[in-house]
Amino acid sequence: MKEEYDLMILGAGVAGMTAAIYGVRYNLKTVVIGQSVGGTGNLAGHVENWPGFIGTGSELMSKIYEQAKNAGVHFIDGEISSINKKGKEFSVEVGGKTIQSKAIILALGMQHRKLDIKGEKEFLGKGVSYCATCDGMFFKNKTVMVVGGSDSAAKAALYLSEIAKKVYISYRKAEMRCEPISLKKLHGKENVEISYFTNPVEILGDKKVTGIVLKQEDGGKSTHDGVSPDGQKNLKIDVDGIFVEIGAAPVIEVVKPLGVQLNENGFIIIDRNAKTNVEGVFAAGDNTDTSFKQMIVAAGEGAMAAKSAQDFLKFGKK
Repeated sequence: MKEEYDLMILGAGVAGMTAAIYGVRYNLKTVVIGQSVGGTGNLAGHVENWPGFIGTGSELMSKIYEQAKNAGVHFIDGEISSINKKGKEFSVEVGGKTIQSKAIILALGMQHRKLDIKGEKEFLGKGVSYCATCDGMFFKNKTVMVVGGSDSAAKAALYLSEIAKKVYISYRKAEMRCEPISLKKLHGKENVEISYFTNPVEILGDKKVTGIVLKQEDGGKSTHDGVSPDGQKNLKIDVDGIFVEIGAAPVIEVVKPLGVQLNENGFIIIDRNAKTNVEGVFAAGDNTDTSFKQMIVAAGEGAMAAKSAQDFLKFGKK
C-alpha cells in the first residue's frame, strides 16, 4: 500500500506538529508520522513559558494536535522500519505502508535517559522532572535533588539553587564531569550539597515525591547515611522534587541512511533556515544542533522548516 504526500514530517512533537500546521497553510499535502503525539512536551508537569498558555505539557500538546488535525494534517501512528531516498523522492516504511514525499522534515526529538528505578514513572509530573528550566519554579523554597554529573546537571543545579531552599546532587563517580567553572560555582553555593559515589535506587512518595533512596558505593561520603537491614549502606534523603539529568540523545538512528550531517554529539546540523546538507531534507526541534532546547524554540524551528520546504517544493530553492 502506497501513499503520496508533498511533505512528510517524522516526529509528532511540538516541532513536527507546528511544521505540519504551516505545511497545510502552504497548501501542501502533509503527513506526520510518530508514535507519541506530543513527544517529550508531555513530560513538562506545568508550563508557564508558552505565550498565552498556562497548564500541563500534555494539555498544550493536545491543543496543538487538535489544531493540526482541524487544519487537515494527516497523522500516522507507527514505528518507522526504514527510510531511503531514490532520486528526488523520499520513501518511508511504516506499519506495512509505504509513504512517499518530495520533501521531509526530521523532528524526532530527543530521548531523556531514565533512571529506571521504582517511583520514577509513578511520580512523573508529581515531583520527578527532566527539565529544570520548565519545572524549577514550582519548587521555590523547597528541597530538590539533581541526579547526574554532566554540564546539564551542573547548570540545572545552579539554576535551582537560586529558587530552591536546598539542592542535593547525586553523582555515581568521584567528581562531576561538568566544566570546571560550573563546579567552582557549585562549591560556592551554601545551599548545594554533592554526594559522590551514589546511585538512586528508589523514589519515595505518596501523591507526590517525598524522598529518594541512594545506594552509597565504596568511597561515598554523606552526612545523611544509614545502614539498611541487609547491611547495604543507603542514604534516605527527604526531597520535594527530583530532576534527572543523566543525558539525552537525539533520535536519529532511523534517518542515518539519508546521510544528514551530524555534529560531534550526534545532533543534526541545520542552518538558520532549518536546512540540512541533503537536498529536500529539513530538521527542527530537539534533534537539531540548536543549543536552547525549549518547546517554543522547537515550534519556531518547525515553522521555519515548513517555510523552507515550501520554497523548495514550489520554487526550487535549495
